Parts: sequence; structure tokens; C-alpha cells
Amino acid sequence: MAVTTSFDVFDTVLTRRVGDPDAVFGLVADRLRRQGVLVVDPHVFALARRRHEGALTRLLGRHATLHEIYSAVAEALVVDEAEAARWVDAEETVERELVVPAPGVAEVVVAARTAGAVIFVSDTPHREAFVKELLLRHGLARESDRVFTSSERGVSKAHGGLFTLVAEQLGQHDVVHHHGDHPRSDVAAARIEGWSSSWKPQGRLNRYERLLEGSAADSAGMTSLIAGASRLSRLEALRRGAPPAQAEVGAGPLGAMLVGFASWVVDQARLRGVRRLYYVARDGESMLAAARPIVTRLAPELELRYLHASRRPWVFGASATHDELLARWVDAGVDYTARTLLARVDLDPSEVYDLVGLDCCLADRADLPLNLEERQQLAGALQSEPLVSEVRRRGRQMADRSIAYLRQEGLADGVPSALVDAGWGGSAAFAVDHLVAQMGGHRLHHFYVGLLGDPGDLARRGSTLLVPWLFDEPRHPHALDRLRSAHTVVETLCAGSVGRTLDYRSVDGRWEPVLESEVNVPVVDWGLGVVHGCAVRTAELVAEVLPPDSAHLDVATPVLELLRMFWVHPTRHEAKVWGAFPWQEEIWLPYAPLAQQLRTRQVVENLWRGEGRLRRVNSWRAGSAEASSEPWRSLLRGRAWHLENREQLRRLPRRLRLEVARRRRSS
Repeated sequence: MAVTTSFDVFDTVLTRRVGDPDAVFGLVADRLRRQGVLVVDPHVFALARRRHEGALTRLLGRHATLHEIYSAVAEALVVDEAEAARWVDAEETVERELVVPAPGVAEVVVAARTAGAVIFVSDTPHREAFVKELLLRHGLARESDRVFTSSERGVSKAHGGLFTLVAEQLGQHDVVHHHGDHPRSDVAAARIEGWSSSWKPQGRLNRYERLLEGSAADSAGMTSLIAGASRLSRLEALRRGAPPAQAEVGAGPLGAMLVGFASWVVDQARLRGVRRLYYVARDGESMLAAARPIVTRLAPELELRYLHASRRPWVFGASATHDELLARWVDAGVDYTARTLLARVDLDPSEVYDLVGLDCCLADRADLPLNLEERQQLAGALQSEPLVSEVRRRGRQMADRSIAYLRQEGLADGVPSALVDAGWGGSAAFAVDHLVAQMGGHRLHHFYVGLLGDPGDLARRGSTLLVPWLFDEPRHPHALDRLRSAHTVVETLCAGSVGRTLDYRSVDGRWEPVLESEVNVPVVDWGLGVVHGCAVRTAELVAEVLPPDSAHLDVATPVLELLRMFWVHPTRHEAKVWGAFPWQEEIWLPYAPLAQQLRTRQVVENLWRGEGRLRRVNSWRAGSAEASSEPWRSLLRGRAWHLENREQLRRLPRRLRLEVARRRRSS
């Protein structure tokens, strides 16, 4: 007995470069508007296209044809019905541009041919000849293959009858096995009508892509393009054997963030007359790679460069002549030891102990975490004599080398420029501005993913051109109420593949960076290349379909929600894989898993040192909850719930009073 393999078409063997099929309607409307032949509002046109397809399907008891749909649209919008044919042609043209083969499906179809015939069965308003044209164009069908569509046959998979009709056309002696992405229309319906079937959901949108698609109307369709690109990037990576948790997060949250940031940077550069963009290591590594295709598409006149830097050479160098920067630089964070803090200013604990006699610098204490009092004592000593003169001397040497490198890279040649970086408090921006001013360079703009701080930090913004995209905590203190540790998630996703820049040195007349390591081995071994490869591929795919005159594409809100979905509500598999990410808080601190497995002894030790916290600084709360046992798991999850709902809880007493007052009888 012959075996015939049947394939659903859209989202099974073919997929689109948008997230949802309905997104095609907006692109058709935009195409007609650009051609000057659409006499109604594009938004109204797209809504009418969507509405009348559903209405006609219900009225006719079958899927309507594309011409029937557009005839109904023309009638409803009081437009000459002759326009319907133009609209059909426009939609088919847009479909030809958007449709691509699902990654890996060609091999599946080839394998199916070894067992017998191959057919294609689709619920769609498109003509069978048009669907076959798409399949042939992408090498998935042969001329002899048969294509069946619900609109042309008058029955459908979803409402029943199409599988039975196809079986009659093929002959009852055939055994037919159907593959499709829809659990009811493709799997259950096929079985009801006597076929065997398999569910192939890979082409469906995942949770990140659905969130992006849900924001399409608010982003003029931009997030739908990102959703489609993310799906393709993800499927390509999975086909190559990439781990799902890395491929999905790289193609989705990171890919969307880098695309949105790149398009925003283009807008800012045009607004402010910037002609050269310096992407700052190491966060800028993936940002630059993803920006290249976007900037080439939208603003090819912009020059893109990569700048080796870190806070160490810039802030330490500038602190030699800037008291505020020095105070910030020697203000140690929790988990610092005397050795890690003093390494920031090129000093050794033994040197400091000989000069000022601080016990925390003794040989048997120098590598133990400092408590709050010890951190304050050491910071004060570094800003006082006899230590401060030596700190400033070494800082001036660092400043001289940094200035030489910055001058070599064109920061003093008069081209209006901006530094592009992840951001946070602005210390690095203040420092490089201070260094550039010393060499007579022009004032720089700083384009940041986000800014952290409190309203008091706004006073410093006047002297530095800090322009944040995703969040501005000093200006909007509640901006990150629902995404605590936003800087940690961004730094994790944008981690560098090489070590931090520690210094600069002259080699054969050129200044080059001194790196902590040529390869950031822990994160590269963890799988950073997969994550960044997926994100850059998402950007490349978006750039290929992005209208060249696109501008002001505001996707900050959905991007923030994507990051929150990953960071606050990861799947269990994501929590496990990303919880093992090697996090390094500072150059001189050891790598540690991003998620910390809480143990009672560690918590007690933290409390004994005066640190009122359960977790290591910048460790991942959601991942730590998954990695820890009770009672710590419940405590971490409870704290996360409280932070997420704190504003609603704060307003609850007033709401109760208002409700009581509303119900109270008038006197």
C-alpha cells in the first residue's frame, strides 16, 4: 500500500518574516499607500481586511477566497470594486517577499519522498496555484505535487471535510500521514477524518515572539517584523543544535533589544548631528555587530567604530584630577576584599599596611570580604595623605596612556561623535569627558541603554550629554519597579567575548588595549557565541525587510517587558541554563554562577558581617530561587512577588477606604 505524506503549509513548511499572518495586512496597506493608490486610511484598510475574512468565513461556511474578501472590503469602504484585483495583487506580492522556508524542513520533505508521494494541504484564502508557486520558489514542491487549499475546495481542515475530500482525490488505497503546526486543525481534525498525524509546533511563535506580536499595533508593525526575525533566527539555531534556552533568549529578548537600541541610536544621531558612533567595549561588542545591518539600512552615512575601554583606565585615569570621581572609584562594593579594592588604584595591601597600618590589609586578612566599617576606613585612607598622592600619581600615568589611545582613535579630530554603551551611573561618561577635554576634543554625546541612580544624580547631567533609551531612573524613580537589577540582565546578555580592558600600551608606534584576557573563557565556554549569534541574526533578518525610510520606531516598552519576562519569570529550563552563566562583578573578583544556591551558613555569615541581604550582589533572584531549597526558595519568590506588587499593595488601604465610602449610605 502506498504511503502519502501530507504537509500543512504556513508555519509548518513555510513561514513568514512577520510574527502573525495578520501583520501582512498592515504591510499591504503601507505598500498601497506608498504607491499612492490607497484612498482610505491604512489602519482602517488593514482592520477591514482582517474583519471581513472572519465574517465571510462564518457566513459562507468555508474559507473565503482572497478576491471575495477584498470585494467585501471595497464594498464596505465604498471603493470601486475594481480596486479589489489591485489589492489581491498587492497582498500576493507582499507574501512573496515575506514567505521563506522553515529552517530544516527541506530535509524532512526530501525524506518523505522516499516513502511515497508528497502533498500540501492548507487552510488559507490563497489560490492553490499561488501556494504552489511559493512552494516551488523555495524548492519544497515539485511540479507533480498536488496542493489543496480550503478556499478553492470549499471545505476546510478547521471546520471539517478537507481531509476527506483530499482522500477521495488521492484514492482510498493510499495511507496518508499529515504534519502540521495546529493541534486541532492539523492533528485532531486529520485523525477524526481517518488520517494519522503528527504535531510540528516548531514554527509557532514562542512566548517572547507572541509578546512582540502583541505590540505590533503600537509599534507600527515593527515588533511584528522583530517577532518574525526572532522566530527564523531561533529555528536556524535549533536546527544547528543550539541549546533552546540560549537560542530563544538570544533571538528574542536580546535580539529585540539590540534592534530597538540600534534604530533609536540612529534617530538620536540624526537629531543631534552626530556623524560617528563609538561602541564601547565590552557591552558594545554585540551592540555593534547587531547595529551594522540596521545602520546600513537606515543611515549608511553614519560611521561605526569600536572603542576598547572600561571604567578602570578611564575612571582611574580621570580621578587623578577629579575629586568626585576618585571618591566614587574607591567606594568599594559589598563582597570586596582589601586586595580587590586596592587593585583599582594599582596598590598592594602590603604597601598600604606599611604606610597606614590598616588591619584589613594584613596578609591573613587581605583576601577576606570587608565589612562596612572596613570599606569606609580604606576608602577614606585612599583619599588622604600619605596614600592619595601615590594614587593620583599612578592615576595620572593611566590618564596619559588613555588620552594617547583616545587621540589615536579620533576623539580629538572634530567629527561630531557619540559613545554607545550599556550605561548605568554615568561615571565612565564623566571620566572620558574629562579626559577628552584635557586633549582639546569636542564634547561627546553618550547614548545609553539606561541610566541608574536617584533624583540627586540629575544635577550632574548638565555637564554630560547622557541620553538613555530604555529607562532613566534618576528622572523616573519608579521606572524599574517591575524589573529590578535591569543592569545585571543587560550586562549578562551583552557580555563580552574578550577580557576587560585594563590599560593601554604603545606597540610599534600605535596604542593598543591591554586586556585581562584575549578570550573571556568562562562565558565563551558557557555558550555566549550562540546567544550573540542568534541576536545578530535577528538584526540581520529585520534589516532585510525594514523600510529604508523607517524612523522613530519606539519599541522600548515591549523590549522592557521581554527582559522582564525572561528575568523575573523564566521557565525552569531557562533558570537552570542561565543560572549557570559565569558572572564576574568586578575584574578582580572571581567568577560565580549568576544564580546563587542559598545555604543557611552563607546567609548567617552575611548577616554577621552587617550585610542585611540573602543573596550575593547582582545575583539572579529568580534563578537563585530555582537553585535553592526551602525555606530560601519560598523567601526569594515571596520577595519577588512583593516587589512586583508593591505599588498595588501600597495603594490598597486607600482603595479599601474609597470602597467603604462608596458603599456608605448618604446621610
